Amino acid sequence: MKKTGGFHWQLLRQGSLWLTFAVCCAILPSRAQEAAPAPSQVTITEPNPKLIFDTKYLTLDQPELREPDSLVENFHRYNTTEKQSVPYYNLGNFGTAYYPLMFYREHGIGFRHGFDAFDLFFTKAENVRYYQTLTPYSKLDFVFGGKEEIVGGAEFYINAKPNLNLGFDFHRNNFKGRNQHQQSIHNNFAVNQWFRSKNNRYDLKAAFQYNGIKNQENGGWADSEAFTNALYKRNKNFVPVYLDDALNKWNERAINFLQEIRFGSKSTLQIDDSTTRTVITPKFALQHDFHWQDWRFIYKDSEKDSAFYPRLLYDTDSTEDNTKVWRVRNGFYFKNMPQDSGKNNFLFSAGLQYDFIRYKQRFTNQFIQDVRVIGRIYNQPAKALFGYDVYGEAAVTPDYIGDFLVRFNGSLHFKKGMRVSVSAVVSLASPTQKEQFYFGNHYTYQNDFKKTFHATTGAAFLWDKQLMEVQVQHHLLQNFIYYDTASVPQQLSRPVHAIVAKFRKDFNTKHIYSGTELYAQWISDRDIIRLPVFAMKQTVYYKGGFISGKLKAQLGFDIIYNTNFNGNRYNPSLAEFYHQDKQQLTFYPIMDVFFSLHVKFTNIFLRMEHVNQGMFKQKGIYTAPDYGYLDRTFRAGLIWQFYD
Repeated sequence: MKKTGGFHWQLLRQGSLWLTFAVCCAILPSRAQEAAPAPSQVTITEPNPKLIFDTKYLTLDQPELREPDSLVENFHRYNTTEKQSVPYYNLGNFGTAYYPLMFYREHGIGFRHGFDAFDLFFTKAENVRYYQTLTPYSKLDFVFGGKEEIVGGAEFYINAKPNLNLGFDFHRNNFKGRNQHQQSIHNNFAVNQWFRSKNNRYDLKAAFQYNGIKNQENGGWADSEAFTNALYKRNKNFVPVYLDDALNKWNERAINFLQEIRFGSKSTLQIDDSTTRTVITPKFALQHDFHWQDWRFIYKDSEKDSAFYPRLLYDTDSTEDNTKVWRVRNGFYFKNMPQDSGKNNFLFSAGLQYDFIRYKQRFTNQFIQDVRVIGRIYNQPAKALFGYDVYGEAAVTPDYIGDFLVRFNGSLHFKKGMRVSVSAVVSLASPTQKEQFYFGNHYTYQNDFKKTFHATTGAAFLWDKQLMEVQVQHHLLQNFIYYDTASVPQQLSRPVHAIVAKFRKDFNTKHIYSGTELYAQWISDRDIIRLPVFAMKQTVYYKGGFISGKLKAQLGFDIIYNTNFNGNRYNPSLAEFYHQDKQQLTFYPIMDVFFSLHVKFTNIFLRMEHVNQGMFKQKGIYTAPDYGYLDRTFRAGLIWQFYD
């Protein structure tokens, strides 16, 4: 018996004997940037009692199909900032504003609002996952830490038809924290669909995203003895804070769809003895990218708080500052498509992107147009000794004329899993809206800043067999913008250099795993860029299999450490870190102990964070002036994947 056009299975039960007859023919939908493989016919002549899972996904920024993470290694590091490539600190409670310990600055041109202290917590259009799956795929996760934190979410994806996938992703994080008035609640929601026509002519990916963050702002501790006073030792909720009614709210709704019409040679596919289908082997494609966004940032405080802020400018009894962005984007691109010839293809894309933006803030109601010319040439590194990717964009509207960005990535692949890569990014960018002007109840300013120049060059060596990685980056910044001790943006006339190096080496034996990450950086002007010289992350655990090897366990610890530095203070009304000269941040190694279990598609972890608190003369750590690192905290979590 032969079936085609989808995934079909029957299960027949007779007495105590199960017989399974499964006949599969996978008509896999096309990749976003690759030609779809031709449908094939599969005939199963013997009983096959095992259901075979085939679940893969892609994103708009990484359009190659790949399998979901197994979640076996280091899945106890569940928090968003813990998953980044460099170490981060927050304000003592997960979900609050954060900053990286190593110098990092995004390259961007054209219109940018500049409120980015919570960007990592947002679900973005380019990160939405589009699945193709033979069976429904679900993932549930849940983490709790007593009364301080509850994190949970669910994902579900299903192919309603062989060429149509539907999915949703919802996560809610409630970070209460142990300090007064520092609760942070995140709600992230996305629904999406991926449709591919049967003849491979048309491809459509569409998604709706909602991001809502409600973050209580306490301004930090108002008592310098928070770690030494016996009254606060067991309960930091007794420590007085500067603000007890301030609140930041971030809200975003967005709709995005990317549609693609493909052109190429036609061929006839034999479906069965009496049915045929015409399919396209694409060589070129025309893309249309549409994006609608409604974004807003609100700072509210029903009290005057004249002791914390220097002044009240417009409203004398309370504060409510609003910044709103409404954006519509249309982009049109032409590109060629990878071929399945096995050769290293030369690929290109070129297009035009048009953004129409409305920006509102107290006395400001601007209508802005941002038009960019975009181009890219690249190949497929997996099929080449040398892989390259060159991307460029330039703004052509009067408001941003002269803005440009060029990015190059090259990689040389050797045998035994060794590769060397080089990269360079050069950009000339207009200041963000927040850097140019701001009208708030506590701060108001207008600037006439020059464009900022940023050049980043880097090199990396990776050796997969030895689990080793070495990276070095050099940053050159001209007209660098920072926030001074009065929380007002300033522009530096002299150039600033930063060199950041990373070394990673893992050891993975049958029962012992050790992972070491070392970071070091040199900054030419430490009065302007204030970050530590050295940082490290160390993970060690024992692993073993039980119950015929099906139940796997890990028992180990994490250690993080960085050198002392004069850290920046946080301003809640601006959602920005700024210079201060009163408090030096000092640190000691922080240890977390964890135990995890993994069986098939289920992962459970227990984790005691900051387990070594009180073992040093220094009784606690400040991650920013007046903001203390979390106390010893127990957390437990569960991640459960379903493939049926």
